Amino acid sequence: MATMDDVTLASAPTNALTLPNIIYPVVEQLDKSGYKDIQSDLHTTFFKLEELYPGFSRSFLQSFINKEVSPLLATTNMNELTLKLEKHCDKSSYFISSSRGEQEFHELNIRSKNLKHILSRIPDDINEKREFLETIKEIASAIKKTLDSVSNTYQYFKTAEGRQALENEKKEFIKYSKNFSNTLKAYFRDSKRDDVYVAANHLLVQTDYLLRTIKLYCETDTLDDSLYPLLSHHQNQARLISPSRYSSNNNQQHHNLRQSSSSSSSANNRPNSSYETGYN
Repeated sequence: MATMDDVTLASAPTNALTLPNIIYPVVEQLDKSGYKDIQSDLHTTFFKLEELYPGFSRSFLQSFINKEVSPLLATTNMNELTLKLEKHCDKSSYFISSSRGEQEFHELNIRSKNLKHILSRIPDDINEKREFLETIKEIASAIKKTLDSVSNTYQYFKTAEGRQALENEKKEFIKYSKNFSNTLKAYFRDSKRDDVYVAANHLLVQTDYLLRTIKLYCETDTLDDSLYPLLSHHQNQARLISPSRYSSNNNQQHHNLRQSSSSSSSANNRPNSSYETGYN
């Protein structure tokens, strides 16, 4: 029987992706209906609510579906939905800007985007075993190429602090890559496809955080951290997490973001994890 901790961990990536994959795209469409002047306020309000009440966006959306949508759609699997919608989201702002003309950054953008796109195909491909096996091979290759591209950016990090921050996120990415691999092995025994969706969503979020860290240390523009999934926030379910991780309204907060990204021992950041670099 699943424990409360198991349920919290399983829901964490989907809760974190509900904002960037469902809510934000809807808000971005409001200008076509004449509501452009409230887009920014809605974006900020949903983000702050998610900070204060982890899982709010998912609960809000699920309540709306249950009340306003037909009973057939009311059974929508949110883990599957957030994963499937990834390929339709415009997340160009997540990637390294064209101001960095180095080939390594351009390659990283292409490879990470490709990985996210392939992962989002899982709900469509999982029904056909042969097609799904081909998708799994593509994902494994895309993970390897993404990690190679991440490693190629180390030369552009000017501080040890930045390199350590990237190493921390890379470890997390590898950890969840291995978790995804193990989940796939279990799936072919127990056919629990929802576990596959959750594991894939974890990889989506970790990919975003790799890109976030590289942007933070390799671009001069202030980072709008509200763009990124609040995975650690959801995992910890703690409301006393330092706000510097999620806000970058001024230079001091930007400095705090760098400090929090590079720290591996603080209780407010990601926990350390043992791992084997099987994808290196």
